[in-house]
Amino acid sequence: MVKTMWAAVRKAVRARAAGLDRSGFSLIEIIMVMVILTVGVLPIAMIQHRARTEVTEADWHTRAIAVAQMQLERLKGRGFGNIAAENGTTNNVTWVAQVNNVSFGLDRITVTASWRNKSDIESLTVSDLVSMR
Repeated sequence: MVKTMWAAVRKAVRARAAGLDRSGFSLIEIIMVMVILTVGVLPIAMIQHRARTEVTEADWHTRAIAVAQMQLERLKGRGFGNIAAENGTTNNVTWVAQVNNVSFGLDRITVTASWRNKSDIESLTVSDLVSMR
């Protein structure tokens, strides 16, 4: 390895002594490198931006599901005859709980969670049945 390194050094010294040393880059070479880097880096930057947007949307969905499920379980915990419609806001997620009688001794609890995503309002709904028994 040392022998190879010394051979490269000797070669460089001989090239410099012979006037063949071309240190530096021409303007054309620099422009070509810039074009190649731009063509390669621009798509990566676009992918990174899209990935960040997707992660933010997934985070909001996760928050909304957690809030809706928490409210649904809280209402179910009250028992069959004590459940009533409610609404509120938790962690910037607005939720609305509704109770509908499906049949005698059977109620459906529906919790709709909504949040603002840029200029749009998105929502999701979870529901469950609660029986008298």
